[in-house]
Amino acid sequence: MKVEAAIVDEPGIEGRHESHGNIRVDEVELDDPKVNEVQVDMKNAGVCHSDWHVASGDLPMDHFPITLGHEGSGVVSQVGEGVTHLEEGDHVTLSWIPSCGRCEPCAKGNQHLCVRGRFIERGTLLDDTFRLHDGDTDVGQILLNGCFASSITVPADSVVKVQRDVPHEISCLVGCCVATGFGAARNRANISPGDTVVHFGFGGVGANAVLGSVAQGASQVVVVDPLDQRREWAEEFGATHTVDPEEEDPMAFVESLTDGTMADTAIYTGSLGDAESLGEAYSTVGNRGELISVASNTLEVDHIDFPVEAGGVNQFTFGEREARGTLYGGWSPRHAIPTLLDMYEKGDLPLDDLVTGTYPIDGVNDAFDDMLKGNNIRGVLEL
Repeated sequence: MKVEAAIVDEPGIEGRHESHGNIRVDEVELDDPKVNEVQVDMKNAGVCHSDWHVASGDLPMDHFPITLGHEGSGVVSQVGEGVTHLEEGDHVTLSWIPSCGRCEPCAKGNQHLCVRGRFIERGTLLDDTFRLHDGDTDVGQILLNGCFASSITVPADSVVKVQRDVPHEISCLVGCCVATGFGAARNRANISPGDTVVHFGFGGVGANAVLGSVAQGASQVVVVDPLDQRREWAEEFGATHTVDPEEEDPMAFVESLTDGTMADTAIYTGSLGDAESLGEAYSTVGNRGELISVASNTLEVDHIDFPVEAGGVNQFTFGEREARGTLYGGWSPRHAIPTLLDMYEKGDLPLDDLVTGTYPIDGVNDAFDDMLKGNNIRGVLEL
């Protein structure tokens, strides 16, 4: 069957901050689902920095050409042999970790750390073969999804059934940015009522991290972002203070705000983390403070700076400070996705405010340009 898909032929973009229209939208051939796979007619997909990092080459993939997209929702159109928990017509949200439920991490309740995670950079599906073809050329699917397409075939364990009455443009978001950001504050950070939390970056993931800090009872929520529009949005999402890092040193601001005790938690959700930017976030925490890194860090980054002016390694030890990573918000997709949508339906999670731009699939390059310029909290493709 012919489907439309957004494809990157090879990674590497001269001038990372502009797309130059390198992503093409074309018709390709889609195979039917095999054993333990399903086909999904896609409805919406969020435009995430992780997709861009694959296109730019910051996040390596083993195979090109490849379709982008890993934050999507749609309707099951075909069910492969052996699939018993899904049927045609089910509304689903995609998960880019197809948890098996049987390996040691899954058995311990950490399905987001399933051993199948080792497959997500291959471009193939779990059997190491392809479902998309452009003539004689196999086309990969990033993170076992590749959901910037009108229809896709994916592992059945990569989709989670969701409520039919939730709009697709909302249910797609809980598959990545909502689960990742909200979960970072809820699950990986140790935020208590009254705490001071500093957020570095306010995009799709950062907005949800702020919502998570507010939900955990933080009394002072500081957002550090150089863009005026994003700082304005941050206040609408619950930030009590905002900082332009190009005008004011975040460490000095937090020191003044807290009378020198510094923050309890810093959550870094910048596009890419490096030693210096992660160190800047670390410098805002005090004794028993913690840095939570959510960013996609390139393989070349091999350390985090502990700035001397913030106590260096000495106070990392004697101040009992921590630096922690987080994947998928530190919780299992099959628990996170329905939990977050239940909160949304009860009015406890304002996810409608996340969507600040919608685009047709052939506007995918415009969507990425707007993302890179900071014009959106979350752009969404209509598929």
